[in-house]
Amino acid sequence: GPGLNKFRDCLDMTWCTAPFTEDLEYLPPDDVPDKDLHCSVCLGWPVDPVVLACPGGHMFCRRCVAGPLCPLDRQPYARFSPPQRPILSVLGRLLVRCPDAKMGCTWTGPRCNVEDHRGQCQFAEQLCTVCGIRMRASDPGFLDHCHVLDYPAATATGNTPATANKQSVTSEESLPEERSRRLEAISRVIDIYEEAERLNVCFLVDCTGSMGSHIRAVKSQIQWIVHEMRARLPSMNLHLSFVGYRDHCDDERILSLPFTRSVTDFRHFVSNIVATGGGGDGPEDVHGGLEQALELDWAVGGAATRVLIHIADFPAHGSTYNDCSRDSYPNGDPRGLHLESLVQQLRDLSVQYIFGHLTGHTEKMVRVLNETLGDYIDSKDMANVELVAEVVTASLHSSVVSTVSTLTSSPAAEEPEVLLSDALPDWQQQVSDEVTLRECHVREMSDLFVGADPELTRHMLETSARVRMAPLPFSQGETRVARHALHGEMPAIVKHFKRVAEDEDAFCNIDAHLALTEASAVARFLAQSFSATRSADEQVRFLSSATATGENVVPFNMEDALPAAEFQRFSNNIGWWEPGAPKTLMEFTRFTHEATKGHMMIVDLQGVQTEDGWLLTDPCVLCEDVERFGSGNMGPHAMDRCLAALRVRLDESPPQPGQGSSSAAPAPAPWRPPQTQAITPEQSNLHLDPMIDQLLGQHPPGKLIQLPEDQLKALLRVARDTLLRQPTLLELQAPLNIIGDTHGQYSDLLRLFDAGGLPPSANYLLLGDYVDRGKQSVEVISLLLAFKVKYPENMFLLRGNHECASITRIYGFYDECKRRYNIKLWKQFCDTFNCLPAAALVDNSVLCMHGGLSPELNNFDSIRNLPRPCDVPDTGLLCDLLWSDPDKDISGWVENDRGVSYMFGADALQMSMRSLGVDLVVRAHQVVEDGYEFFAQRRLVTIFSAPNYAGEFDNVAALMNISDDLQCSFKILKAEKQKERKKSLLSMVGLSSS
Repeated sequence: GPGLNKFRDCLDMTWCTAPFTEDLEYLPPDDVPDKDLHCSVCLGWPVDPVVLACPGGHMFCRRCVAGPLCPLDRQPYARFSPPQRPILSVLGRLLVRCPDAKMGCTWTGPRCNVEDHRGQCQFAEQLCTVCGIRMRASDPGFLDHCHVLDYPAATATGNTPATANKQSVTSEESLPEERSRRLEAISRVIDIYEEAERLNVCFLVDCTGSMGSHIRAVKSQIQWIVHEMRARLPSMNLHLSFVGYRDHCDDERILSLPFTRSVTDFRHFVSNIVATGGGGDGPEDVHGGLEQALELDWAVGGAATRVLIHIADFPAHGSTYNDCSRDSYPNGDPRGLHLESLVQQLRDLSVQYIFGHLTGHTEKMVRVLNETLGDYIDSKDMANVELVAEVVTASLHSSVVSTVSTLTSSPAAEEPEVLLSDALPDWQQQVSDEVTLRECHVREMSDLFVGADPELTRHMLETSARVRMAPLPFSQGETRVARHALHGEMPAIVKHFKRVAEDEDAFCNIDAHLALTEASAVARFLAQSFSATRSADEQVRFLSSATATGENVVPFNMEDALPAAEFQRFSNNIGWWEPGAPKTLMEFTRFTHEATKGHMMIVDLQGVQTEDGWLLTDPCVLCEDVERFGSGNMGPHAMDRCLAALRVRLDESPPQPGQGSSSAAPAPAPWRPPQTQAITPEQSNLHLDPMIDQLLGQHPPGKLIQLPEDQLKALLRVARDTLLRQPTLLELQAPLNIIGDTHGQYSDLLRLFDAGGLPPSANYLLLGDYVDRGKQSVEVISLLLAFKVKYPENMFLLRGNHECASITRIYGFYDECKRRYNIKLWKQFCDTFNCLPAAALVDNSVLCMHGGLSPELNNFDSIRNLPRPCDVPDTGLLCDLLWSDPDKDISGWVENDRGVSYMFGADALQMSMRSLGVDLVVRAHQVVEDGYEFFAQRRLVTIFSAPNYAGEFDNVAALMNISDDLQCSFKILKAEKQKERKKSLLSMVGLSSS
């Protein structure tokens, strides 16, 4: 209802869900601890579980872990690793109550869905990200609690966001009325799309003996499906579930995985399913499968699009639904369940039902259900296992489109009836009207930059013309209709707004037509600049659009008619690209954003393909100034969505749809430096020196430094460009300081710089893991990126396994960004992480990376040719460079205890070093008690630079120095003692520590 929508709007603007501290309450039968699932110290349910690589492999709550020894057998453990996936998967399926049940919430569901539920729960305590107040949605004043901060102003006056709030709170009324209305309209549209892109998908699959190939297809093709959906839906929030069913005679009749965000957990669950059983009579327990699907938490994640994909080769029991010669239960389900009732309940939950039929046996069941429920089930042919991914993806996209249509439909609004006719009239019988044509022209690229006078793109060239128009339009869109016309003797198309009785002014509004003419001129200019760099068969052109006015006509836009060819739509203006859209057009859209320095972007591409490329019409211009270019300009948020979609389409290598799939993934393109001009801090309005001064200023240890959000965004934009201009394998020269994991421990990072000197007086190479765990990840990564931008040849940053969206989402950085800024900024940080180089080679002798070696590392070109920007894959060279570990107790390569990548022995290390011709390997990734630790007769050294790591380890930190003559030495930093920290803090405020 409206109250809930307003509640969600408030969450988006100001609030984040406060963390819960009490233990979860488990429901029977899960409230009886299993011997394998309790903490080995407190014997309770493991809270934030960790698995230590001690000899016993014990599991503990994180709060029960202290020191370098296993609390049970007092044996040292090798590493501090994330929870093991199989254990998390089991824990995630246990049923719990909402942590706020005592406040009245009745939700129950799998443990893995608790955080998603609390994001939507009106009983959950919310934390204001600006002033820190805690409130619940039911508290008086919650819905009216809102902040709009002027961060630059606050910074200039020395105020923190909390104090600046008292001086800088504004309201919507302070914005110009027209701009405020436009922002509200844009927000409504994008909110609808992003609500529809919250997607819950359940695979309901017959798991009897004949279904083995399709079960394997779901497992092997799910990654391709998810990748393709991410490419189509820029803000997709996807939860996956699996329900398998067999027949009543089978021991394991129903198998179920609750909704999860983890594709890995989904694949792991499906890989353990064996196609077996079925009873030999044809029909299976479809009733039981649907009953289990109804038990799922379909509301998890606030999903507006809910889809059930049912794959089966035989129907349900009962002669009503099948014509099989043998049916053990011809009268229907033996437990008295009714198929129509079960399907109707899914419909009542707004679940869209897609049935993948493999044989003709299921036709009767689907027909009967559709006759009863009014064509509710959408039947698709999935007999060919190689095409399952393509059919599923197309069906899911159609489901999201259907959700958008449902969310935007208004029963009270009546669409004006428009008569259409594609017939060309007898032009001699049509009246020729005299009109004035106005065309815009763009003169140079700088006219499209931020700060340029908008009038520069509105240079008008006026001409007179005579136009004949067809009496009826041949096509219509949401707001306009198109008619055939003659411009002199040349075929043309005229387009004018629909006549709406309630809005007659819009019908005759010349400004709206002029805005479209201006958008066309900007698109034509950028297309000419882009095409100048492309081959003869990759030319992008736009039709010229003129605004026409005259005494006897309403205003309209006129352009030449497109040549006779198939008309195609390639993209829209909120980041959706059609499958099979040409790569050249996607590169053109990205080019327009880069060429205008992020101020504009050409989208909504549609038209025809020609011999020399594409001829397009009716473009939209997205612009940071939302009052320009008409209603199609959806502003910066839409630009971010478009960029996210382009990153998936252009920068990521899609996984194979499945073994033997006909649509093989292309080989990833190796890194190449950008061909555009470098982005400078001045062009992005980045005040770099004040930012560095603020970060290096006198602050008590642990005090947060709130940088202006607009400056952080500018920093990330410039840093991304700077990183991509250097290779994936950095080739450096000594002298050089090397720093390992820092993990958000900002005051310790400053101590490292005190020990080694600030750039540019000293050169630095950092090995990754700058964020997560610690409380000041934003400060750590901001200072390092600021140094990188200011001193690109003195400061070098490698990528760690924590510089990845999926890891930072779990281990703290996501929550820190959400609490202190917003999720959008976190996404921009993750986009910059995707551009970090993977490894460094110092004087052709010392190889450096975050994790370790890889069995795929045969030569340095394999690193140089890694694509960037890119996410971290589950397997392969980049994954190994960030995740692998040495192990003194093994030989060769074995599967890593972390569940990702490999562990390698001294023999594998020696063989790799010999083939690469290096003398030393330097890596980080593991806590070592003395700050550094050698391996394999000093052929490898591990560096760790976060003392007293996470407040749980008694380790020191190390800084490694490689001198001009390649001599290695170490500086050790001990953890600051609590008393010393307290004394330092008190002295800063003028108090004693007696």
